[in-house]
Amino acid sequence: MIEIRYQRILFFQALFLFLLGTFVYNFFKKSFGLHVGASFWSVYLLVWFVFIFFNLLFIKFFALPTKGLLKKLESTVPPDDLSWAVIEDSLSKRDVHHQIIQSEYEIENLKYKILLDSLHDPVCIFNKEEMILYSNHAFNSLFSLPEQAAKSSLLEVTRNLYFQDFIKKSVESSEVQKINEFSFNPIQDSFKKFFEIKVFPLKNIQNYLIIMHDVTERKMADQMREDFVANFSHEVRTPLTILNGQMQALKLNLEKKPEFSAEFKPTFEKIDNNSRRLINLFNDLLRLTSVEKKKDLEREEVSLEMLAETLADEIAHNYPNKKIHFSFDFKVPTVMVDYNLFEQVMINLIDNAIKYSKNEGEVKISSSSQENSTMIEISDNGVGIPEDQHHRIFERFFRVDASRSSEIEGTGLGLSIVKHIIQKHDGKIKVASRPGGGTVFTISLPASK
Repeated sequence: MIEIRYQRILFFQALFLFLLGTFVYNFFKKSFGLHVGASFWSVYLLVWFVFIFFNLLFIKFFALPTKGLLKKLESTVPPDDLSWAVIEDSLSKRDVHHQIIQSEYEIENLKYKILLDSLHDPVCIFNKEEMILYSNHAFNSLFSLPEQAAKSSLLEVTRNLYFQDFIKKSVESSEVQKINEFSFNPIQDSFKKFFEIKVFPLKNIQNYLIIMHDVTERKMADQMREDFVANFSHEVRTPLTILNGQMQALKLNLEKKPEFSAEFKPTFEKIDNNSRRLINLFNDLLRLTSVEKKKDLEREEVSLEMLAETLADEIAHNYPNKKIHFSFDFKVPTVMVDYNLFEQVMINLIDNAIKYSKNEGEVKISSSSQENSTMIEISDNGVGIPEDQHHRIFERFFRVDASRSSEIEGTGLGLSIVKHIIQKHDGKIKVASRPGGGTVFTISLPASK
């Protein structure tokens, strides 16, 4: 259906055309005396109907749809005051959401602050400019800082050149940095404190976290143990050495008298063997204590081939009943090490390899290069070590049970000494072994530059 107003428009258009045609007809008739016949009216009526028809099409397919679209648009656009109300409401909700996020962030920060403040270990967060962003109570107390120590220079606070170098190294690196032992004299204390320090780069690599673990008590306990072992070993080893010497002299005198020799020889041999075992034990204790106390290494270039072949020949003479075959393969001929310490490593490992090898066994000593490390291997085809005891063989006084050590002498300190020396050289040592399948010790040392 066509709306009333469109019907009126069509009516007035039709009336206008009719009146226009009548005016034209009368005008030509009066002015020029022309007479228009039936053909004129036929053409006129045809034009009139065509005009009306196209008007109807225009109204139906353009005017009405356009009006509906305008109405729909008018219904979707709110008034100006309503638009501003919607915008204000949206902004208000955004502000509330922002406040909620801000509150949650502050709560999380408060949780972390409470957690860090409750720690006994000094903790500090600093940025790349080495300015303190946060420090807990323990850190402030250690360095006599006010509770609000933020924006203070970390280097001015610590006033320690070694610590400053460590911090600069940590900032330049994106990896965790560690100091195993850092000594510090707090202002409020008269005695020195020792700390194990770690620096962790945070996720954005713009800030860093320091954790200082107080190891003073452990350090003092270790020092007391080392002093006791050193003093005790020295005091006991001296009389034992004298007794062993006197025993050897007495044994030689008794051997000159056949009537006493047969009777007392087994007894003297037992005394001799056990006194030597005690002397070896105290020697190893002193050696271990000496290694632990040694701070600076006297590094030099050492020929692996010359050292290994010389020691293998010397140690083999201590086991005349074993015919050991040695093989050497040194792809890396030299290492930069402290000669005296590294010699002890090779003595202990070669001695173990021979000691636990079978008669006519084989001992292989080799070196190779792997990435930035020099790898040294000492392997044997002896009795082997059970896998469940691999993690304990570097402990002090630990000896593998059963057939491996039941009839073989040892102090249980040799491999502990080896591990300490290798660690002093910033290296690592690991073991691969199985019962009856031999043992391989692999040393990894930083490659010589």
